[in-house]
Amino acid sequence: AALLLLAACSQQQGQPTAAAALQPCAAADRTRAGLTPGQCLLESSGQSLRVTYADLAAGTQAGAVSVDVLGDDGQVVQTLLESDVPEYLTPKLQDVDGDGRADILIPRVLGNVNFEWGMWISDGARYRRVGEISGVQGERTADGLIAVPARSSAASWSVPYYRLDESGLHHLVTAQIDGERMDDGSVRGTCSLSETPGLAELNLSASAAQQRFCAEPASQVFGP
Repeated sequence: AALLLLAACSQQQGQPTAAAALQPCAAADRTRAGLTPGQCLLESSGQSLRVTYADLAAGTQAGAVSVDVLGDDGQVVQTLLESDVPEYLTPKLQDVDGDGRADILIPRVLGNVNFEWGMWISDGARYRRVGEISGVQGERTADGLIAVPARSSAASWSVPYYRLDESGLHHLVTAQIDGERMDDGSVRGTCSLSETPGLAELNLSASAAQQRFCAEPASQVFGP
């Protein structure tokens, strides 16, 4: 199904534009741009990535974003595809897994604050899609987990923590941080674990897991 969609997407786009002629994605205004088709260029550590926002098929309410990984000769080495995308936004390059190589977060939609991202991890030769995350950003913890702070309201955040391996992302726990405004104007956060699907894997008691994950820097959204 993905291959059929990729072929359809390519037919809609027509011939791709040469990388040298493309505007940098950083210069393209893709904040709340809706589903405006077009192309732009991402560059990281000498690698060129051509981002294409497909034309919409008649009667559809969602589009597709493809990222062509270009070789030194300008030929496409790999194409990453996010289908059924309701909003066209700028992809983000970030070393998510801490191996020194830039990974790709392709935003699918932006809420009031949080993004929904398709996460593609680089092994140095190719990218693989490991899943979707929803939050302000994804960040690596000191012990190699992935934390995804997400704002729930003006006074509360949730921070899911994931383990990343060859099979993808695995949800371990979610820290819930609720803020309380103090008399001096500061905000104090109260942290607890709202979800613990990976508690057995962590080999921790519920209280020990709460102590560990509430102490993580990513959970200090209102300060220590």
